[in-house]
Amino acid sequence: MAIGERVRMIDAHERVTGSIDYVLNFQLPGMLVGKLLHSPHPHARVLNVDTSRAEALPGVVAVLSRNDLIDQDRFFPYFGPVIRDQAIVAIDKVRFAGDIVAAVAAVNADVAQEALDLIEVTYEELPSVTDEMQAMEPGAPILHESLPKIAASFADILLDTREGTNWCNRFKLRKGDVNRGFAEADLVVENVFHSPGAQHVPLEPHVSAAQVSEGKVTVWTSSQTPHLVRSQLAEIFKIPLSKVRVIVHTLGGGYGAKCYCKIEPVAALLAWKAQRPVKIALRREEDFLTASKHGATIRIKTGVMNDGTLVAHQAICHFNTGAYADVGPRLIKNGGYSTSGPYRFPHVWVDSYAVYTNTVPAGAFRGFGVSQGAWAYESQMDIIAEKLGMDPLELRRINMLVDGDTFATGEPLRDLHYGELLDDAATAIGYDEWKRDRAARKPDARILRGRAVTSIIKSTVTPSTSSATAKLNEDGSLSVLTSSVEMGQGAKTTLAQIAGHYADVPYEQVSVSEPDTDTTPYDQQTSSSRTTFSMGEAVKLAVREIKGELLDLAAQKLEVSTEDLETKDGRVIVRGVPDRSLSYGELVRASRQGNLLGRGTFATSGGLDHETGQGVASARWMQAATSCEVEVDTDTGRVTILRLHANSYAGRMINPLHCELQIEGSTIFGLGQALFEEMVYEDGRLQNGNLAEYMIPSFKDIPTDLSTFVLERPGSEEVHGIGETALPGVMPAIANAIYDAIGVRITDLPITPEKVLRALESRRNGGAGS
Repeated sequence: MAIGERVRMIDAHERVTGSIDYVLNFQLPGMLVGKLLHSPHPHARVLNVDTSRAEALPGVVAVLSRNDLIDQDRFFPYFGPVIRDQAIVAIDKVRFAGDIVAAVAAVNADVAQEALDLIEVTYEELPSVTDEMQAMEPGAPILHESLPKIAASFADILLDTREGTNWCNRFKLRKGDVNRGFAEADLVVENVFHSPGAQHVPLEPHVSAAQVSEGKVTVWTSSQTPHLVRSQLAEIFKIPLSKVRVIVHTLGGGYGAKCYCKIEPVAALLAWKAQRPVKIALRREEDFLTASKHGATIRIKTGVMNDGTLVAHQAICHFNTGAYADVGPRLIKNGGYSTSGPYRFPHVWVDSYAVYTNTVPAGAFRGFGVSQGAWAYESQMDIIAEKLGMDPLELRRINMLVDGDTFATGEPLRDLHYGELLDDAATAIGYDEWKRDRAARKPDARILRGRAVTSIIKSTVTPSTSSATAKLNEDGSLSVLTSSVEMGQGAKTTLAQIAGHYADVPYEQVSVSEPDTDTTPYDQQTSSSRTTFSMGEAVKLAVREIKGELLDLAAQKLEVSTEDLETKDGRVIVRGVPDRSLSYGELVRASRQGNLLGRGTFATSGGLDHETGQGVASARWMQAATSCEVEVDTDTGRVTILRLHANSYAGRMINPLHCELQIEGSTIFGLGQALFEEMVYEDGRLQNGNLAEYMIPSFKDIPTDLSTFVLERPGSEEVHGIGETALPGVMPAIANAIYDAIGVRITDLPITPEKVLRALESRRNGGAGS
């Protein structure tokens, strides 16, 4: 059947012909163009907004500003998935250069832009802070003087905030006695690692269209979380959920950038004021001001015995959540407990902070905090190995988690396959041969080579819920209704394969819906590598309910017991008597119901203790290993990736082709963050917020030897997420291979030629070379 087959994407024809209904192309009669006015200041009080000249401009239909939101109770003017701290347009302050101050709806883009230029805003500039460590110091400028409304939208949120500081949230993890562990250790190693903010850069920018009519708010948007957007809009408009409809077409990429509300609230309120539909499509430079990866500074301290046994782990993590919390209070949990890696530690102590700064708000980003953690712990594993005189791969092997071990959160683990993943990664780059031939290398050569292997562990959001409805039609075709978002990862295709397999219906006869909160059942989110696992289980349950109805109907018609029936290729057959059968279509028509409906809901359970961080963090633990070979030019500092290999454990693959492509995409994503991606601020303002100055990987940056491997467990019915698992190990693998080549350690991403040359110069002058 379709599971395990390399079938083409269900919407392949539409993709090739360009006929997919992206929101960017969506139009309604009388639709206006929405444009946004952004703050030029990183931190300032908003004293006055004069929109009179803009409103008088011919062709302008509505202008939205703080004047519509202060001293009124028609709307609740704040949003955010955890803390409602972001105003729809600035009310009291702007908190980063790019904050939305006003919005215009006009008959065309030129008029809207002209109107923006006519809006007069009076600011009182305030001191700003962009560094997460400086923001935590006494006397730092405070972004949010009072604690905003907290209304967590996720069951796994642990909140520990501090009013009057930039301490947005803290996650604590305590296992064993870390002080005892350090006292018993033969060696204690401590390092600080930094990774900067970065951009998702999906091909499609943020786009939202909205209409408010007859008391109902309808939004068409490029979002990964349609049901959460619906709940936020209902809260803003103070109306029931049934009065809000969110429709999501196929996304042109997301990578976490389109999780949770972004521009939907301003589009909806602008449409309300204009009393006409409005569409806002951000320019690329505006997209850079909407969401980003969390920058992070992680201090990691590890105690180890002389034989390489890890005994104690301590991490203090500061994640830069930007001007508004977004999902930062939740991300720091994942980023915090991930710093212990896929290794056995009897003693673990972690404090992980989300810190407000005057920078672009940081949110979900492919890897969800694990990339920052892996950058620290996998870099340090090689540092520890060198201090012990051990091979880095051997150090990993003797400490690797195996079935029955407990993770840092105290939960027992199973179905672990790190031995096989490490073997594959090492073999792919000839690691063992390389280490044996170390003596034959020429350390005085201008161009030197190095190789390295890393491994990571990643969780998925837990608890979480997905629901699906399946509808078997009179012609035997199957319709699957879900709110999972297709964004290029092949969700529709995978869910169609699952539905077809368990319904015994040919894959070609299955259709999968796009999300529409009025008609498609609840799904928590399309992120966290959970769609195939979570929604796939919901689809399976829905289909099995239909099959139960089919068997009952067929048993009556064929006058046999349901135990004597089987299904195959859209037919119900009497076992051993293939001539006695009925097609699905015949049975649906005989039921006189028009169709047969099945419903399925799949929910995971878990949660962590607020004080200790102990409990169940993840319903599935995702596993991966990465290996690479680099070449470093010691005259120019240029790093060339010669070979890059990544693998992941999938449990059972639904579509091997999609699995391989997801791993390739994750790997290339990591390559960019390793070598050149970073958001650069000067005087609190983003300096490279465009694709002329912000570098992303091109085809010339991709190594000619880029390979992947997906590990399956024979007979397994379990699915493990694959969408971002390979990403976190790429950055430390490249850094460790660079060290293997030239003996200098870079601890601050990205690893630019300038940093390599400075490190080489420092080593020549007697420094540590980092």
